[in-house]
Amino acid sequence: MTYAVVLSADDGPGTAGRLDLEPDSFSFSDGRRLRYSDLLDIYLERSPNKPPSLVLQPRSGERLRLVSMEGLGALHELAEEIFDARVKTAA
Repeated sequence: MTYAVVLSADDGPGTAGRLDLEPDSFSFSDGRRLRYSDLLDIYLERSPNKPPSLVLQPRSGERLRLVSMEGLGALHELAEEIFDARVKTAA
């Protein structure tokens, strides 16, 4: 599956791009790749003056924040897909 997202690392500036879900990892159009098993935490965040986002905290490296360019429904779908894939790869 592919999603249009705005990606920011450690609350830095966002970059629009593509996120591709693969069986054991996901990748961004900037070449960044992260394995589901390397995720320490996944959560949805809503805060004043910011769009809802999916926050991914890897075991090491930068915290990633994703904002869906396809709307809130797609953001929730993406969160569920990544959470489910993480559980499957941990089993």
